[in-house]
Order: sequence, then C-alpha cells, then structure tokens
Amino acid sequence: MVENSRLQVHVPEEIGLHIHQKIPLLFPNGCLENTGFANISIRDGNSQIAEIVKKCKVYQLTNVVTNEKNPGNRFRVFSCIRAEIQILINPVNLPENKLPGTELSRAYDKDVAGRPNAYRFLNKTKDFVIDPNSGVITSTKIFNYETDPTRFLLIVDTGGVMRHVLTINIIDVPEPPDCTIDPLFTSGSATFEIAEDYPLFQPICKVNVTDEDIVHGDRLTYNIETELSGPKRGANSFGVDPVNGVVSLRGDDIVDFDAGYHTFQLSVRVTDTAGLFCQGTIIINIRNINDETPQFEPFPMDSINVTEKKPIGDFVARVKATDRDEDGSIMYSFKTQQERFGLDPFTGIITVLQPLNLDNPSNSRIYHLEIEARDDGNNSNSYMFTVFVENVDDPISCDPRFSTGTGISVSVPENIPSSAFIYAILSRDPDLGQEVEFLIINSSTDATAYFALDSHSGVISKTVEPLLDYETDPKLFQLVIAVRNRDSLSLESCIGTITINIQNVNDESPILIYGPEAPININENLPIGTKLAKFMATDRDIEDTVRYEFIGTQKVFAINEDFGEVTVAYPLDYEDDTIPKSWVLYVRVYDNERIHSTTGTLTVILQDVNDNPPRCSQDIYVIELPENIPVDTPLVSLTCTDQDGTIPNNNITYHLIKDTFSNKTFTLTNSQLKIGPMHLDYDSTIFAGMDFKHTLFVRVSDEGIPVLSTIIRIIVRVSRINEQNPTGSMMTFTFSILENSPIGTLVGKITFIDEDWPFNNIHYTIVGDNFGLPPKFYIESDTGMIKLLNSLDREVASQYKIAVSVTDVGNDALPDPLRQRSATAQVTIHVLNVNDEPPVCTPSHLETQIYATFKGPIIHLRCSDKDSPQDHLSYSITEGNTNNQFTLWREGAESPVLASRQDFQYDLLEGAQDVVTFQLLIEVTDELDGNAASQLTTTMTVIIHVLPWTTTQPTSSKKTATTTITTSVIRKISYYWRPDSWFPAVLTLAAVLFLMCLYAVSWCLFKDVPACSRLFPHCHRQKSQQSLTVQDENGAVQVPRYDNSLNVDMMQTTRPNLLPGNDKIPPPSKKKEIQSHAFDLLFFTIKH
Repeated sequence: MVENSRLQVHVPEEIGLHIHQKIPLLFPNGCLENTGFANISIRDGNSQIAEIVKKCKVYQLTNVVTNEKNPGNRFRVFSCIRAEIQILINPVNLPENKLPGTELSRAYDKDVAGRPNAYRFLNKTKDFVIDPNSGVITSTKIFNYETDPTRFLLIVDTGGVMRHVLTINIIDVPEPPDCTIDPLFTSGSATFEIAEDYPLFQPICKVNVTDEDIVHGDRLTYNIETELSGPKRGANSFGVDPVNGVVSLRGDDIVDFDAGYHTFQLSVRVTDTAGLFCQGTIIINIRNINDETPQFEPFPMDSINVTEKKPIGDFVARVKATDRDEDGSIMYSFKTQQERFGLDPFTGIITVLQPLNLDNPSNSRIYHLEIEARDDGNNSNSYMFTVFVENVDDPISCDPRFSTGTGISVSVPENIPSSAFIYAILSRDPDLGQEVEFLIINSSTDATAYFALDSHSGVISKTVEPLLDYETDPKLFQLVIAVRNRDSLSLESCIGTITINIQNVNDESPILIYGPEAPININENLPIGTKLAKFMATDRDIEDTVRYEFIGTQKVFAINEDFGEVTVAYPLDYEDDTIPKSWVLYVRVYDNERIHSTTGTLTVILQDVNDNPPRCSQDIYVIELPENIPVDTPLVSLTCTDQDGTIPNNNITYHLIKDTFSNKTFTLTNSQLKIGPMHLDYDSTIFAGMDFKHTLFVRVSDEGIPVLSTIIRIIVRVSRINEQNPTGSMMTFTFSILENSPIGTLVGKITFIDEDWPFNNIHYTIVGDNFGLPPKFYIESDTGMIKLLNSLDREVASQYKIAVSVTDVGNDALPDPLRQRSATAQVTIHVLNVNDEPPVCTPSHLETQIYATFKGPIIHLRCSDKDSPQDHLSYSITEGNTNNQFTLWREGAESPVLASRQDFQYDLLEGAQDVVTFQLLIEVTDELDGNAASQLTTTMTVIIHVLPWTTTQPTSSKKTATTTITTSVIRKISYYWRPDSWFPAVLTLAAVLFLMCLYAVSWCLFKDVPACSRLFPHCHRQKSQQSLTVQDENGAVQVPRYDNSLNVDMMQTTRPNLLPGNDKIPPPSKKKEIQSHAFDLLFFTIKH
C-alpha cells in the first residue's frame, strides 16, 4: 500500500523566488520532508523554491493564503506528493548458518523504478547489501546466533522524501554437539588404563563435549552405544553418567584380566535436546594384578601311603599348585615345622628327613601335613593331607600297586550287573595257619552303597541296589582298604586305595526338545541352501551325539544330519505346476549306531513373492566438482521404474549407501543427490588414497516382499582449491649462535604446515627487518633452515631480527600466483659472546719518578677488555721487580694500583746518593678462573725513577735553623705510538703531494699579483710571526723555580726503553700524542 504525504510550502505572492526557511526541514537532497506543513518565506527572486518543487517531483498550487498580521502579504501554497518505499518482506526472519548471498527481501519505489543506483542503506553495514538497481537485499556472511547480534535495523533510502526501516531478525537453529574438542576421543585413540580391581563407580575419565546451544537451555545426554571386550567378548562392565559424561565401572560384569578381559572399546554417543548427536570411542586397557590364590591338586582321599622303611632323602610325594595369574611363580612351605619330612620350596617334592620306623614308640603311624603355597603377590593357600606309615614288620605282603602311591584304578561300565566281580586284592601271610582279613577303613561318598568287599577273599563286587547311572552319579568311587592279620586285629599289614572309574554306556534314547509346530510359510525363489527351520534334540548319554534325517525320499528340501537345519535343496517357483504348494516332512532323530531314535513333523507352505527389481535409465554417473562448491548444490536426479504392476511391488524408494569418509558429505532426498551437510574436502590423506573421488552407491528398491533392488554408482571427482593459510606452532622464533661460528652454521629451523593438499608444500623467504648489511643470514626455501651467510661480531651487533615469509606452492589444480596464501614469522637471533678481544691498557707505557723516602701507592693502572668485565682481569708483575720492592693493590673489582713496599733511602741523614731506575713489566690476562686455552694476555711497561733524598741547611744563622725534608712523588706518563714500517713512507709521500697541490692552488690564485714576485710572479713577500719561545743562552727552556719543592720538567719522550715483548702490545690509537700529568705531590717537613 502506498501512502501519500503532503508537504505544503507557503510563498509570498508579490515577493520573488528567494527562500528564507523558518523551520529547518531540509534533508541533504534538498527536498522538504514532513507529514504536515512547512512555512517558507520567499524574497528577492531566488529560484531555490523551484529546485525544491522540482525535487519533490509531484506538486500543485492548491491555495493562496493571506497573512493576518500583514494583510497585504499573500502566500502561494504548494502541495508535494511523494510515494512511500515498499519492502516485500518486513520483518525478515533469517535462520543462522544461511550461506552468504541469501536473498532476504526487496525494496521497491515506483518513483525510481528503472533508475540506476537508486537504492541504498543510510546506515553503514557490512553484513547486508542492497542492489542499487533492483533493490534486492542479501546477506554477506554466515551468521551465528550465539555470537552475532540477533536483530538489525536498516534504513532504506531512494533519494526522496520518504525512508523505510527494514527489520532483520536472526533465528536460532539447533546445532549438534561438538566432540572435536577432544581429538583423541573422536579419532578413537583416547586410551586409559585401570587395574582389574578398580573400585565400582569411581570415575575413570570424562567425555568432553561442547554445544553452542547450551547457553539457550540445551542439555546433553551421554550413553554408551556399544561395548566390546577382548580377547574374550561379551562383558558388560562400564557405564557413563548421562548428565556429566563420567565413565566408571557399574558392576554388571566383573573385570577380570585372568578371565580374558584385557581391553574394552566403548562407543559413547552425546545427544542434545533436539536429537542431534556426535560420538567417539574410548579404549580402556585392564592392567593385570596378582589377585589370584594358588590352587592345590589334591591327593586321592587327601592321603598318601609310605612304608616305615622309607630311606632318608627318598621321594614321598609331590604337591602341585597352580596360579591363574600370568607369570606367577609359587613357593611351597610347611605351615608348621616338620621333623620327619622335608619340602623343596620350588618343586613341592616331599622327602624323608628322619626314619619312620614304627618300632620307635615316638614315631607315629599317621602324619598330618599342612603345606602353604605362596605366589609373587603374597597370595597364599594351604592344603592338608595325611601320610599313613605302613608297618613292614607284618609278615603279610600285599600287591605293591595296591599298597603304595595312589593305589589300584579299575574301570567298570555303568550297566554292570548286580554282584558282578570287579577286583580282587592280592595279599598273603607267609606264616602257616594265619589268615588275612580285608576291611574298608575309608571311602568316598556312597561308595559302600554301590560296591561290596568280601572280608575273606578281598574280592570287590557290585551290590544289588542301587543301579549305576553315569549321567547322574559320580564318575569315580574310592575305597581305602586295610589288610590285616585276622588273629591280631590290632595290627594292620597294608593299606591301599581302590579307585573305581565308571564308564559311560549308550542306554538312553534321543529326546526331541524343539521342532516347529505351526506350518512354515516360505516364498518362492528362495536360494538353494536357505534355512527354513531347525530341529533340536538331546541324548542323556554323555559323549553321545544325535543325527537327523528325512523319512522317505525328499528332493525339494534337505536336512543337516549334524545340526538338524532344514534348508531348500531345489529351486522353488510358485508358477511351476510340477511343484506342490505344501509339504509335510517327517524327521527321524537317532543316536550313535542307530540304536535309539525318535520322530518329528514339519509342514511347509509355498507363497508367491515380488520377483521384478527396479530398472533405472543410467547405471553410472561421473561428476567433477571443485572442493568449495556450496552445500545443498544438486548433483544428479535419478529416473527409475519397476515392471511390477501392483502396489506395493512397484513403489520405488531410494537409499544412499555411504562409506565412513563420505558419510556427511552427500544427502539423498527422494531421487535427488545434493552436497551436504558437510562441504567437500580435497585435503585429506585418506581422500588421496581414494584418488580424490567419492564413489557413491544408491540402492533403488521396491516395496514388495521380498524387496528387490538395483544399485546405481555415482563417481564424484573433486578438484582442489587453495583454501588454507600456512600455519605454525608459533609465529615468533628465538635462536642463538656463537659469534665465531663458521659460515654455513645452522642457526635454527622454522617449521610451518599447510593443510591444503599436497600437504606442507611451503616456500620460505627472508623479506625484511635488520638482518644485516651485507646480509648475515640466509634461509633454505624448502626446509626453513636459517644458516649463517657472513661472519658475526657480537661487539658490533648482539641481536638480529628477521621477518620470514612462508608461502604455499602448488595448492591449486591450475597454478595461480594470485591465489597463493602466505604467513609471516618473526625471528630473533641472539649472538653469543666468544672471547676474541685481548685486554687493552691506556696507556701501555708509563714513566714516573719518586723519592727514595716514599712508601705507598704510585700509579693507578687503567686496563679494559671488550669481552670481559673488570673483575675478570688478572694483573701480575712478571719482570723488573727486584727484591719485590713493588706490589699491586686491588680493592674489589676496580683496577689495581702499583705501590711501593718499602723506603729506598739508605741513610736516614744522608739519603740515597744515586738515582735508581726500575723497569716493570705487568701482565694483564682476561677470563679469570676460566678456560686457560681461551685466555688472552697483554703487557704494560712502567718505568720508575727513584730520586735521592736531600737535606737543606742554612749557611749563616746563630739561631737554630729548622730543617725541612720534602718528599715529592712525580709521575710522568708518556703515550707513544709506533707505526708500521710502511706508514712513514706513505705519510711522507702524502705530505709531498699535499704541498705540491697547495702550491699549485696558491699559484693559480696569486700568479697575477705583482707583489708576489719571489714565490709567485709579481707577489709581495709575507712576514713571518715572531717566535714566542723564550730560551736561555744555552737554548734551554726557562722553567721557574719554587722554594721548598722539587720541580720536575715534563719532558717529551719519543720512544722509551721497553722490556722485551712490550713491542707486541697493540697501540691504543693511530694517533701519536704525549701527555704528562703530575700528581701525588707529598711534602714532609721535619723541624729540628
């Protein structure tokens, strides 16, 4: 709907066209905007009112108004009519994650229709644009509801009176949880280890997942999808807290490493309120601990028999225990101290330690031994058994197999007849007239109920009742039988064990425990071998097996004789009249050797099925796309039909079969294949192994029974696009290098990666900063290794900063330098100090004078080293220090002072008669207490003249004269420089050339001056200055004298007398200078 706004302009009729605006209603375009009236007075004939009316485009003269205050002043009233701007959709609700370029709405103004550059936004925005020609409004980026503003107000202007405000609201879209915060969880390599005795409900790990929708009330739910154990499978031991994602043991199945549960693989899924999810894998390894106790293998009846004549050290028996813990060793020991028997702690062999002779009253006939077995984990178990000692002094003799060891073992069938003979115990008494008696002294459970012993003959036989049954009764029976003299009932001759093993006999018929009772409906066209039903039977006879077969001839079906599975053996076609539509099958179940059998029945009914699969116009598609193609781009539409004429057999459905890599890259909606929900990604090693192509399969199926399908193959080839910038673990690098490193030394290496395929195809270049002139470093373009190009000097520069440009290469399908991506790394290189500068003394030669009476500091040495601080310099007097009359005084880290140890006067009254000169050589070494191989040394020469001491006395005076002894110390420092042999020649030649040039210039300037006739033509002679030097008659310089003091002339020495080796001292400068100072003048006045 278009609303008209009217603007009235009042103009005095008799005045010209000059505007005076009373109310400021003008916008920048010059047109008045108001829904009411604007009063404007017009004077002096200005044409601005015409411009206003022209910009309003539609105007008319509606009235003439007379001013009430000034009736003679009349106004024209103009009406300006303007159409409003139309917005097609307002407000606009824009879902987040929409792609840039999405058309949101459109502005329309009929007054500017067809005019170029007519539409614009008054307020600046980078998120939306309006087409200046068509008024179409689109977005410029993908919005995120959680981080971006959710409402935008845009003012649409077409250059006229009216504007329009467009409201754009950002709408929240549910987003799936993000499991990639933990890359190990999503890649399936998150591994944890717990002990097999880990407590229940104790946290093991926590699944870390983020979801941007949590701030809007979204909630995450954790659950375990699958739990796999190995090598033994089937355990269900772990659980996850559905709220906080903490994984712990829940106790459904015990975690036992020794039972085969060594590792568990948990697939954890995290689902939000909207049903969106992500999942990952956690691997939990079980650590074995020693938690199993050793288990003994018991002796029969927990007893063994030994004879009383068993020799010492002879073998009695061997106990054996086993431990389910892997790599466990067992140690054996007696629970109580034993005197008669010994036990090997490693093998468990029991031997005789002391005689077992029963003639000794202290020896027992029965010994109860309790043995403890202990493993490495301090787990222990004990086993008690009895050792029976036989009296061999009895004249009765028994079968040794019966009376020793574990005795006699015999086997009988379970259907043995009543009173049948089983075994006769062999024994005899060598004494005439004596008989033996047999009796059972111990037996296993129910052994005496099934078996009887004749006390006279020692024959064991089967009792009448009950009957033996291998399937329900024990499999063996044991009888401990004693053979003794009938007359001496208290004396047992021998004791032995009879073990009777029961053997299984086939005496049970098979029992059919399962067989289909209802008829089975089967479809036609079932493949041969298809399983239809299964009969299950059992036979109570242990180790007896059952077999299955059809009764009669049957060609259409077959039955597996071992497992009872009924399968199709012949092609079934419902339309074939020769094949019945139903069958009644009789099945026989029999045992081994067909001794016993039973029967069952099965009814089978044949049904018609859908047997025409769908057919498509094309079986294979090949498509090539760039990797940055937008999501939701259609790729192909499939056209398929089904020849079946009835519903649902001809209803077609489409199903996209995707591999793991392509799972979220393609979407099939009905018959149309699109990109999404994820973008194509060329940059993957897995994708490179797939030859940079996706091979998709679409299963086209009908809805008949059975469902028939056709597979369509779609090959999507992807071309690469340079999308990623080179990245590094850090953008600033710091390296260090010694200043004396040779050229080519490796300084450091910069490592960047590029996630575009081919990976890490990177070129390194130094692009700027202070890397030295000439450059001190270079970088290998392919490896990023920075190496030394020129020699370094830390005293010149201790640090260099380098900017390195990292550019990817060859990441586009076609080379395009404009699409190359780059990054910049900042490198700081520190130059490490090396001792390569010797100490320097200033000056290197000193000469001074002292009086013989002086004792104390003389000269302060001044030496320095560019490489070492002052406290790392050592000083020593190496030559010229006769009688150690001089020493070096040093306080802290300061330079030392050369001092005198003693007076040089020989007679206190008369003093020294002659001048004594000392020439000292002082050696200065750097790197104090450092590596002697890297120390550098210089020398310094000090010449000290020791002057005699004198006494002045008055020549004429009657009064006592005061004698003043004056001692002065004068130091004379001479700085010298000794040039190389070539330097004087070069200097002389340079001076001659300079004088010649000076003369030539002077001649050019003064050759026309008549006064300069001698040096130059017509040149005047110049007067020389008078010498200001005052000399005496001998040519010596006059020096004033002072009373009561010693005056010393500061004399210039061209080259002092040096000690050997001093000429090697490097000169402090290339300039010759001589400087003298007098200091430390000390006066001592002695009055007498």
